[in-house]
Amino acid sequence: MKISAKTKEKPAPISVDYDVPEKLEDLQKKFGGEVVAAAAKAQIVISLQAFMRRHIEKGTNHAELQKEVSAWRPDVRTVVKQSAFEKVTSSLDKLSPEERKKLLEQLRAKAA
Repeated sequence: MKISAKTKEKPAPISVDYDVPEKLEDLQKKFGGEVVAAAAKAQIVISLQAFMRRHIEKGTNHAELQKEVSAWRPDVRTVVKQSAFEKVTSSLDKLSPEERKKLLEQLRAKAA
């Protein structure tokens, strides 16, 4: 399989060939059970953190988040749908005061 990597300083991707087995038993033969389990655990934690971040951004409280996390499974992709209005309002917190002022001016100009 081709594996590519790049860095900020070297943005052109470099590809190499590396044999990554497809099946669990082949992964265990090549790397050993402990390595496969550790890699799986690390990836599950990363996926769960991404899932949590999506809900935190949505404004989910702690109790609701715990309920969502308890039902979550790493093989099930949950899409959190947001309306255009929800996306915009959730992004407002990320803007600086100057950017908010500029945005407000643009909105007023379009509304006129």
